[in-house]
Order: sequence, then structure tokens, then C-alpha cells
Amino acid sequence: MAAYLNRTLSMVTGNGGNANNSNETSSNLTIAHNSTKYEMTSALTPDARTMHANADKSPLQVFVRAKRKINDIYVEIEEYVHETTQFINALHAEAEIVDKAERELFESYTLKVAGIREVLARDHMKVAFFGRTSNGKSSVINAMLREKILPSGIGHTTNCFCQVEGSDSSEAYLIKEGSDEKLNVTSIKQLANALCQEKLSESSLVRIFWPRERCSLLRDDVVFVDSPGVDVSANLDDWIDNHCLNADVFVLVLNAESTMTRAEKQFFHTVSQKLSKPNIFILNNRWDASANEPEFQESVKSQHTERCVDFLTKELKITNEKEAAERVFFVSAREALQARIEEAKGNSPSLGAIAEGFQIRYFEFQDFERKFEECISKSAVQTKFEKHSSRGKSLSTDMRGMLDNIFERISIFRNVKLDQKNVLTERIQGTETEMMNVTREMKLKIHNMVEEVEQKVSKALNEEIWRLGVLIDEFNMPFHPEPLVLNIYKKELNSHVESGLGSNLRARLSMALAMNVESAQREMTERMHALVPNEKFNEQTKQIVARTQPFEMLYSLNCQNLCADFQEDLEFKFSWGITAMLQRFTGKVKERNRKNPPIWNCQSSVQIASPITPTNETPVCLIPTPVGGITQEQLSMISRLALASVGSQGTVGGLIVAGIMLKTIGWRVLVGVGVLYGCVYMYERLSWTNSAKERAFKAQYVRHATKKLKMIVDLTSANCSHQVQQELSSTFARLCRTVDNATTDMNDELKTLEAQLTVLESNQKQLKLLRNKANYIQNELEIFENNYIKAN
Repeated sequence: MAAYLNRTLSMVTGNGGNANNSNETSSNLTIAHNSTKYEMTSALTPDARTMHANADKSPLQVFVRAKRKINDIYVEIEEYVHETTQFINALHAEAEIVDKAERELFESYTLKVAGIREVLARDHMKVAFFGRTSNGKSSVINAMLREKILPSGIGHTTNCFCQVEGSDSSEAYLIKEGSDEKLNVTSIKQLANALCQEKLSESSLVRIFWPRERCSLLRDDVVFVDSPGVDVSANLDDWIDNHCLNADVFVLVLNAESTMTRAEKQFFHTVSQKLSKPNIFILNNRWDASANEPEFQESVKSQHTERCVDFLTKELKITNEKEAAERVFFVSAREALQARIEEAKGNSPSLGAIAEGFQIRYFEFQDFERKFEECISKSAVQTKFEKHSSRGKSLSTDMRGMLDNIFERISIFRNVKLDQKNVLTERIQGTETEMMNVTREMKLKIHNMVEEVEQKVSKALNEEIWRLGVLIDEFNMPFHPEPLVLNIYKKELNSHVESGLGSNLRARLSMALAMNVESAQREMTERMHALVPNEKFNEQTKQIVARTQPFEMLYSLNCQNLCADFQEDLEFKFSWGITAMLQRFTGKVKERNRKNPPIWNCQSSVQIASPITPTNETPVCLIPTPVGGITQEQLSMISRLALASVGSQGTVGGLIVAGIMLKTIGWRVLVGVGVLYGCVYMYERLSWTNSAKERAFKAQYVRHATKKLKMIVDLTSANCSHQVQQELSSTFARLCRTVDNATTDMNDELKTLEAQLTVLESNQKQLKLLRNKANYIQNELEIFENNYIKAN
């Protein structure tokens, strides 16, 4: 009690007075009351302009700034959650990175943040006024709002819960519980007044929206809740559940002319059971009645204070004695409301019917408001924003943990892709290098094989040409010299020769060549398979190498066209005829001369020495020496006569020759030779049958075909080598194309891996950014708690 008196006196007089100098204080108060009432009142109650100028210094601004800050932080949290959720939804396509459960969890965070933001928008500092009927609860609220908003008067006036809150609208309105209809604020006198016929339930709520610009408390997000008397209803639990659980401060309004009742105590006992250490202020209203009995004023005040402190400390156990004494006030709400109405009109607050000691009671009311503002701001920040801050930190921590897990999974996935890329890059480079080596080796192998085939075919074809007579002798078609039959015979013979030569060549070469070609193809396939060992390559190479039949060499001899110009000579020719003899003789001479040129004997020739010819110069032969007893002139003459006789084919030639031979040899020898000659002629002439003609025809054909076939040996061998080259080159080209396709596929796969790595790296950067944002949000919330929660 002494502490309370000292606090009151020191606030009024400005000197740290105590209970022992109460006379001096009373004297000072009397002087203040009688001499300078107006000046003191003006000092105690700042005008509207000063109040507006000091609005930023009000303790309520802590809550306002804290609410603005926490809202700004949650705007960032909402943007962060939205950005993260979009990123997670994009990653959801990769089932190995983010699954459906994680995506749904991130989406749930969006709903949580939206709910918290909605609660933050409605968060305010709520103060609930309770007390018995007619204790002046509505008057206290009206005095604090500086306007007569709630119905007040003698008796039971407030019939239901009335909540006064700020509105951005310039017009005041009210809304009944369960309705969205905006009613005129004058309706409050009918709806909430217990004296009116239209009555509401005691637990119902009427919300009154008052322009913020008309009240600094409402502007600072303070909400006032007026209640019916605690003695008019037994539904105290419903009241607490419906209207008190989110209250930051409770104000118990007592009637100073009486004492605290059981009903009032029971209500707050119930409140303390449901709320942990509620903030309770006790106003002993109607303290202006103590001016009528000044001799009992201090004792009554001491009595009320002691009971109130005991109630807060010993019964409710929510605070200590020092703090409890600072929560008990003695005021007159009616006087404070009247003074503030006069202030609003520009008049002195002391005008009107006021009792002695008004200044002290008015200052006590202001002191209550100041402590109430400090308490409600601190309480609201802690009870409301601490929970939101903790939820924000928990949310950001959870999201950062999940992002860390996703980042780790992406890192593992990226390392796998990076290893695949390195392996694939090395494989592509190795394939390209080995492909160059294989191509060079295969080209050399094909070249060598082509040359070998050309040599083998040339050798085999030459051998078959030398055996052409045997092949033609095997032709057994009936022969007849008639031209029409003979043409058919030649065509069939041409076909026989072409077929026989082809068969012989195939028998000698085809199988070996086919085996060599298949061996080369297998080697190519194995080398290519070593370059690109995969199932796709195996399937393609099976299609490339697999053939319906083995490789077969085609020998294009074309004897029909090759021997089309063959002209047979089936006329009888005596082998010992003069023409045949001369032909054989001239043919042998020509052959001998071609092999050994003739040497003339110049030993007995006349030498004509020239004066300028050296003695060692080879002599010049001028006169030939006879050879074999026949001079050169005689031999020349005989030749000319023989040729003339043969050429003329007349009797004269024959006689001349016969005469010469008769003169030279003798007629008996000549007759014997003639008889023998005639027998030989007759024998040959009679032997000239179809068989002989066939033999002659075949011999002529052999000579002609041999000559023609020798002309195409190089062409045929080149054609066969070209076939082998074409077969091997086409196979190798297809294999190379397969390897190129496989390399292209590997390059495409490499590009895909690089694109995936780019996306994964981008995802990692985004995850790092999101994790940094989560850290930033946590730091912001830590700063918020340090500035607004822990600082209080």
C-alpha cells in the first residue's frame, strides 16, 4: 500500500514522496486544485496534436511494428514456399529425385503459410473487460476510446458481448453474430442494451467497427471486448471458450464502493485454469465516491489494494506482490470520459460536475492506460507472434532439410550421369580412333585380296585356255557342213565352251574365294563388334553378314559374242600341195629369220677400197656367194616361177615347173614321185569326210577361241577381282555405316547426358539458392525474436 501511495504521489508531485509526507502532498494537491487547476490538468492530459505526435512512442507501436515485420517475413515465406513448390513440381517428373509424397508435402506448406497469413491479418491486441453488472465496464471502454460508443448507465445495460475494433472505413458500423449485414452503429443501443425489448443471448457477439483515424488505440490494432456482468449467467466456461482464449489482457472492473465478489473471483479462477498466467488488471471504478468521505479514503484504498494483491498473488498465483500492486488502479471512468469529451470540444477537462481529487484519479486512469499498453503489447507479441515465428522457423527448417536430401540425391544422380558421360566420351573417342585403324587395315586387306583373286583367276583362265581343245573334244553334237546346221553347231559349241570354262573356273576357284570372302567378312564383323559392343550392333550385323546363299563368283566369258566373228574353212587342201609346201616353207623361214637373222658370206666378194676408208673397216659385200650349189639368182627364179604357176593355176605354169624339174631330176624319178604324190593326194581326198571336217572345224575353232579368250584374260580376272572388291567393300561400308549409326546414337546419348547434367547443375544451383533463402528467413525470424520477443 505504501508503494502504491508513493508511486501515485511521486507521479503527481514529481518528488519521490512517501507515506510519511502525506500532509505535504495533500497541501500540494490542494494548491494544485485551487490555484493552478487548469495548468495542471493541461500538463497531465496532452491535447490531440501532442497525442498524435507521440503516437509513434506508444508501447502499442511495438506490436504494430512487430505485426508489420512478421507480416513482411511471411510474405517472403509465402513467396519462398511458392517458388520452392513450383521447383519441386518441376522435379516431380523425375521420379528418382522427388516422389509424389514429397511433392504433396511441399504443397501442404503452401496451405499452411496461407493459413498463417490469414491469422496474422486478423491478429490484434485483445483486451477483455469483466466484472459484475453496473461496475462501469462499458464506461471504462468508452473513456479509453474517448467517445461514448458502448451503452452505459444505471443498472444492467450491456446485454451481450460487444467487440470494438478498428476499421479502415470512415463510417462506423456493426455486424451481428451469424450475419454479414452492416448495421448502423446507433443500433448498438437497441441490440446490446439490456433495457431494450430486442435482446440477444448473453454469449452472442456484436462486432462494432469504429474508424481507426478517430482512435489511436484502434489504430494500433487494439480490440476491446465488453461483457455482460459475470453475475448474470452461469455459462462462464462458454464465455471463456468463445471470447477469452485469445485475449492478451483481462481487465477486472470492480465497484470501489463495494468489494470483490465470489462470482468475479470464480470467473478468473476458471480463466487461470484454461490460460497459463493471464495478464489481469484490476480497476476499482467509481473511486470518485471516496471524495465524499475523505477521512476513510486511504484506509479503503489500502483495504481494496490488499485484497486485490492477495487475489492475484495468493489465489491465482500469476504474479508477485510488486507486480500485482502495479496492476491495481483506482479510477473514475465517468470522470475520465467526461474530461476527454470536453478535451475533444477544446474545453478544459475540469469543466462539469467533478469531485475533489479529479486530477489524481484522471492521472491514475492515464497511468493505467500506459501500463496497460505496455502489458498488452508485450503480451500480444509473445502470445501471438512467438508462435508464428516458431512455426516459420520450423517450416523453413523442415523445407531446408528436405531440400538438403533432394540436393544429395541430385548430387548422387549427377555423379552417376557424369560417370556415364566420361565412359561414353572415352568410348566415342576410342571408337573413332580404332575405326581409323580398322579402316586402314581393311582397305589394305581388301586390296591384297583383290590382287590375289586377280592373279588366281588369270592363272586358272590361262590354264583352262590351254586345255580348251580337251573341252571342245568333249562336245558331241552331230556335225554337218551345211551353213544352216553349222550356225546352230557353232552356237551350241559357244555355249558349251562358256559353260565348261565357267564350271571349271568355279570348281577351281569359287569355293576357295567364297571362303576367303566369308572369312574376311567375319573378321570385319568381329573388328567392328569390338568397336561397338551392344545388342543393337549385333542385330544389325546379323542382317548384314547373313546371306541366303554363299558368295559366288560370276565369270562373264560371253563366248557367243567373243567368237561371233569365227569363219571356218572346210575346203579340201592337199597337205603336200605346192601352195601348202610354200606356205610351210615360208612360215618356217620367217620363223627362223625371226629367231636367227640370215648371215651373208662376204669373204669372196669384191672389195672396193675407198681412199678415205680405214684399213680395219668391215668390207662391204657387193656380190653374193652361192649357197648349197644353187645361186641366189637361181633360187629367186624358182621361187618366182613357182609362185607364178601357183598364182596363175594354169597349165603353162605347171609345164614350166615340170620342165625345170624334168631337166634337173629326170623323168623316171619325176614319174615315180608323181605317182606317189597322186596316191597321197587320193588318200587325203578320200579321207576328207565329215569327221575330218569336224576335226578341222574344232581345230580352227580352238585356234580362234584361244586367241580371243587370251584377249579377255585380263578383263575377266579384273572383273572377278572387282566382284570380290565390291562384295567386301559393300560389306565393310555397311558395317561402317552401322558403326557410324552406333556412334551417332552414342553422340545423341552424350548430348542427352550433357543436357541432363546441365539441368541437374541448374537444379543444384536452384536448390542452393532455395537453401540460402531458407537460412535467410531463419535469420530474419531470429532477428525478429531478438528485437520483439526476447527484448521484452
